[in-house]
Amino acid sequence: MGDERCVHDFLPGQCGLCRPAPAGLTDRVTVTPGGSVFHRSARCEALVDGQRKAARMGLEVHDPQVVPLERVRHDRPPCIHCFPDFAPDGTRLCWVRHAGDWRKGLLTRWRGRNSAGLREADVSYVVEIALVEAVVDERRLRPREPGQERPA
Repeated sequence: MGDERCVHDFLPGQCGLCRPAPAGLTDRVTVTPGGSVFHRSARCEALVDGQRKAARMGLEVHDPQVVPLERVRHDRPPCIHCFPDFAPDGTRLCWVRHAGDWRKGLLTRWRGRNSAGLREADVSYVVEIALVEAVVDERRLRPREPGQERPA
């Protein structure tokens, strides 16, 4: 077994700066000091819309900054609009039925069964550019694979 180390003198996979980004993410991401998620780029529609809303509310609007993923990865989640195929540990990619259409989503937790005996789950998904967090039953859910463009 080799003892090759990165430029920071860590073994492969140990260095936060040299370790490759997890599948579905990028090595460098965009953040704003007032934001709650990280984005793929400053052109993200959700980021731009969030800045417009902040300006309308009289809040301070910060310039987007490009930073290494490891700097923010454990402090904030990825923007589901920018990274629809990334599922953090303990979550699953899914399809969510919303107003007759299937939306890419993220299942964060199974809750149990409702009064009708159907399993319910906490999910997040995007409608236009807005993040929706909801509890839905199994009739509105389907499993999803990364890169899948339509439910099976």
